[in-house]
Amino acid sequence: MSAVSADPRALAWWRALCVLSGANVCLWLAVWWHIDPGLHSYAALQVALSGVYVLVCAYRSVLPRVDLERLVLVDTPLSSIILGRTAATVAEICFAIQLGLLVHQLGERAGLPGVQIAAWGVPVFMTLAQAFCWHSVLTLNHITQAVESLLWAAGFSMMAVLLAVVAAHSSGGARATAIVGLLGSVGFVTYVLTIDAPMYLRRYRECRANGQCYLNLASGARDAMRRRVPSRQWSAWKEDALWLTPYFSLGAWFSIGMAWVASP
Repeated sequence: MSAVSADPRALAWWRALCVLSGANVCLWLAVWWHIDPGLHSYAALQVALSGVYVLVCAYRSVLPRVDLERLVLVDTPLSSIILGRTAATVAEICFAIQLGLLVHQLGERAGLPGVQIAAWGVPVFMTLAQAFCWHSVLTLNHITQAVESLLWAAGFSMMAVLLAVVAAHSSGGARATAIVGLLGSVGFVTYVLTIDAPMYLRRYRECRANGQCYLNLASGARDAMRRRVPSRQWSAWKEDALWLTPYFSLGAWFSIGMAWVASP
């Protein structure tokens, strides 16, 4: 990226993401080094799933993009919308499974078999959300992106309820972990309902008002594979930076934290 043509604010944000991604990879390696996954199956799964999520976050931090707008900060074939979305899908499913594993493990510690069974409903919401995300990416329709966001909120709402049950029937570390997860889940749901979903709904209304034509799935796939819109102006990125930044920071830390908590 040329520092001359780039908006200094966009450049500073991009550099911060790059530094953050490197730090997160080092943090994951430190956790991996200190945890013996052979001691517990939860730890083995959590460390592996977290590694996928952290590495994909690093890739998407170095080469950020906004899918529907085909917006890229660094114009390279590795910034392909299709490639980035595919990596994100794998990572987000891994993260969703991590959430289910966390609730399942806490349910086990609290002696709540009902919570253990219900825990697998959490990643179902997030996995279903991927289908709506792909629909929006291929058709350029923001309404299904809003649905994706709301499905994530639904999954975290279910997680919050299950963690509240765990907190009420446990003590010590399990209770503390459940409370932290509960607060994080409530915070995420609040963010989705007040910022994220309304942003996509507003974009949907604006596109409809401007007479935007949506693509069919085949045309959208070709468009997402070939088209990129490079921009280094902060005005193009500042709204999406509100979710990209916590996604690549708080999301990665929470993923690594789940791996750490899973260790005996």
